[in-house]
Amino acid sequence: MDKGLFIEHLLLRDFKNYPHLELKFDNNLVAFAGENGVGKTNILDAIYYICTTKSYLNTTEQFNFRHGQIGMFLQADVHLSDRDYIVQMKVVKGRKKEIQLNQVKEDKLTQYIGKFPVVMIAPNDNMIILGSSEERRKLIDNILCQSDYNYLEELMQYNKILANRNALLKQMAEQSSMSSDLLETLDLMLSNIAEPIYLKRKAFVEKFSVKFEKIYHQISQRKENIAISYKSHLHDKSLLMLLKSQRTKDILLQRTSSGIHLDDLDFTLDNQPLKKVGSQGQQKTYVVAMKLALYYLLSDRKKVSPILLLDDIFEKFDENRVEQLFKVLSEHHYGQIFITDTHEERLSKMLSYVGKTFEIYKLGKDYVKKEG
Repeated sequence: MDKGLFIEHLLLRDFKNYPHLELKFDNNLVAFAGENGVGKTNILDAIYYICTTKSYLNTTEQFNFRHGQIGMFLQADVHLSDRDYIVQMKVVKGRKKEIQLNQVKEDKLTQYIGKFPVVMIAPNDNMIILGSSEERRKLIDNILCQSDYNYLEELMQYNKILANRNALLKQMAEQSSMSSDLLETLDLMLSNIAEPIYLKRKAFVEKFSVKFEKIYHQISQRKENIAISYKSHLHDKSLLMLLKSQRTKDILLQRTSSGIHLDDLDFTLDNQPLKKVGSQGQQKTYVVAMKLALYYLLSDRKKVSPILLLDDIFEKFDENRVEQLFKVLSEHHYGQIFITDTHEERLSKMLSYVGKTFEIYKLGKDYVKKEG
């Protein structure tokens, strides 16, 4: 196992609230302390953007630009294994995103995504539990896309064929016509690409759930009966069979009602739905344990320790669970960790549990300074 990724230098221009910010990192453990609204999360989001080519928080690109600006620029000096990289990302409204790696333009995102693996834990992650099935699919897809280039290509291909099938279904419903030959062709194409995606998700969730349970019990210090299960239409029938049997229904609905685009995860606590019976602390423990389990699996697949971003990790956690979390972080091999909190003293206390040297940046409305 390699020592992992290490971001040595970070530059932000017109990214969210920062007109210009440069940071140099000397340690594997980096913390940002400051009141809410000063931009702690934005620094973590910039790191996530560098690693994945997108924001963790904003799907609409213009919301990543500083107010009144039409673009933004990010740069990072990254050490990986025995190589050094300069990553540059330029985004301008109305233009294609420009990504350069050591001054060479990256045209194919599928070859870039996963090069610098990352896992982020943030307060809005509770939507994984409370939100739609799309949030839970993204949980799986995010790690598989970072660790399997073929998976990302397959998923993009599936979504493209699915869009074509849905457009045809709408046309058939509106025109009361039957393009059965074209529909059968799309059904076959969709089924063929769905199968490898389904099998990869199924195998992944099996390993993921085992690791998750172990970490959950470490943090909670309780023997609660918890479980994660994978739900898919493909458990019982092939997608081709499902598409054929539901063709009339799909035409009426004007959309595809079966497929891996509707896969889901079930979260239970003592055999009851987590979102119905779990306290805020239990739900937060669930999310954190899931994300750390994903970290381990991504680390194992990539043979490198990913970057771990912990945003406002103390929210909805009692002191005991926070202490147990940091003990978990101290007992296992992690790469570079970035963490935010509103209280500098609490940060210093908890970081001391990890047993590694660390650095803390103090953030205010108009300043960012390194403490010590």
